[in-house]
Amino acid sequence: MKRIFMLLTLILALMCPALASAEVSSDKMILDWTTSKVWVNGGDLCVTGTFVNKRNDVAITKLNEFIMRVTYTDKNGERKQFLGRPVKFPICKIPAKASRKLNLNFGPFADDSVNNWVTAQTYTFTYINGARF
Repeated sequence: MKRIFMLLTLILALMCPALASAEVSSDKMILDWTTSKVWVNGGDLCVTGTFVNKRNDVAITKLNEFIMRVTYTDKNGERKQFLGRPVKFPICKIPAKASRKLNLNFGPFADDSVNNWVTAQTYTFTYINGARF
């Protein structure tokens, strides 16, 4: 039984060498986000944007953390800020030199209109060197 377990472990290790070299980063020279739309849908703040993998030798495998600050003008002309993270993190796999458009839901939002918005975000992600999928 012990030999079978060791054999299966060895086979898995040989089949998945990239999993052992996964790294976590927040480097925007590797992965960049651009917000294209901010809106309120059913009382939730939603954001659409695109992640671009700028490297040709790195595959993004997971979005670990995403915090966004939205500075906007409400319907009374006041400038306000919203700070939050998505209610649910989407699957975010991006091959080398590719992009992926995402819709993110940031949960309940008090104002019903968002005008003249500007976003700033911080995020961390997992990537694998030399991997292509």
